[in-house]
Amino acid sequence: MKFIMWTKEKLRDLVTRVEISRIVGSIVVALSGLFLYLDKVIVFFEINYAGSTFGFSNFETFLWVFTQSAAPLLMILAFPLKPYLSSFFVPIYCYSIQIFWIFQPAVYVDNIYLQSYALGSCAFFLLLVIIIRKIGHWRRQREHIRDQFIEETKEVLEILKSKAMSES
Repeated sequence: MKFIMWTKEKLRDLVTRVEISRIVGSIVVALSGLFLYLDKVIVFFEINYAGSTFGFSNFETFLWVFTQSAAPLLMILAFPLKPYLSSFFVPIYCYSIQIFWIFQPAVYVDNIYLQSYALGSCAFFLLLVIIIRKIGHWRRQREHIRDQFIEETKEVLEILKSKAMSES
């Protein structure tokens, strides 16, 4: 069996690579949220596409539907890089606005209710993550207590068994 000797330089290099991958993953997750607005950017720059719209009424609608489908795939691709949790606020904020626009298409980005809704969705997400982590911590703590009880019970049974054997 080969043992790896960890030097400070090797450990520092490993930590640096892990941090870089987390940062890259976080950037990809954030871009997946901003990717939802690609149709707005193309209209802003007045880029026209003369090719097929694949059955949609115009290219802008096709692009909007495409980005709605492709953005989660970008997040899935970034997930193995273990992005920072805070990077998920960008797509949650953007998706919240998109959901609001589905039901209220006349509302503009500068609408205070739209921003409040999106920020509320982010706060709800944060609260949900905190609750899930607390439940996980509570379960691990209970499992630890149970395992400790089982171990102590085995020790007591061994002591009783040895006393019973010595008395007979």
